[in-house]
Amino acid sequence: MSSPEVYTLGRLIADIYANEVNTPLRAVRSFNRYLGGSAANTAVGLARHGARVGMISRVGQDQHGDFLLDVLRRERIDTAMVKADPVAPTGLAFAALRPPGDSEVLFYCDPCAYQNLSPHDLDLTALQNAKMLVVGGTALSCSPGREAALTALRANRASGGINVIDVDWRPMLWRDSTEARLYHTLAIGMTDVVLANEAELEYIGGSADPREASAAVLSMGAKQVVAKRGAEGVLYFGPEGERQAPAFPVEVLNTLGAGDGFGAAYAYALLQGWPAERRLAYACAAGAIVVSRHSCSEAMPTAREVQSLLESSGTR
Repeated sequence: MSSPEVYTLGRLIADIYANEVNTPLRAVRSFNRYLGGSAANTAVGLARHGARVGMISRVGQDQHGDFLLDVLRRERIDTAMVKADPVAPTGLAFAALRPPGDSEVLFYCDPCAYQNLSPHDLDLTALQNAKMLVVGGTALSCSPGREAALTALRANRASGGINVIDVDWRPMLWRDSTEARLYHTLAIGMTDVVLANEAELEYIGGSADPREASAAVLSMGAKQVVAKRGAEGVLYFGPEGERQAPAFPVEVLNTLGAGDGFGAAYAYALLQGWPAERRLAYACAAGAIVVSRHSCSEAMPTAREVQSLLESSGTR
């Protein structure tokens, strides 16, 4: 396998998703297990678009961890920087699906293996030879994972690579919002592209107005802000001005992986050097495909599937 051109860093857990739709977790009788976690889903998405991808994280020395490594390798994702934690177990997330609205998620992640990612786990030479690093914001939620994330961002920035952060704001995984804002601000200062949904952008930018919030994030050092707005599409603020793209109408089954599908497609489009309009349309199409499917990682579309949706909708 050729060396990765892009790495994702952050949450790598097992998703345990209810098979019964519109059923509370206490009443669910059967589940499917998938690879999960924002950074892991993004890695799968990038690989399916055709990028050479590596993952940076930790798993537990348990059967769930073995399962996750098997899936990553099956998707042709480099796992040289996915370490087995000697103490902490692999994290889990149980989800009850309630389309078309948000799903109910119960995390078993504190403590868990991905949080123990260490700066010593990083192969800085491999990272500096890549073109891009995508960091999931929950990697910043506790030590030593946050130090690893900041070290990786600094190394990639120093070598001229593109840094992308998906805010992935999960309040239950942080001690408090003040600490969260501090570390997000530090990371954004080394970041080129910030991906955030409406709630995340309001949180990090300090305003419910997406333009005001995006201006605040750009002032922290980011070059682009991409505001994911669900059924309302997406807003872009950056060197190419302000852009807007509509969402693709689909029947919604599971909204949980939409942002990761969007982010993976947007990062892939950046690697290709496409202009903003094409990046946004491609990413919106990918996100639409993901919400129509049951899982997050296995729902990630291929480039052919995205292109097919774009062509069928008349989008160039």
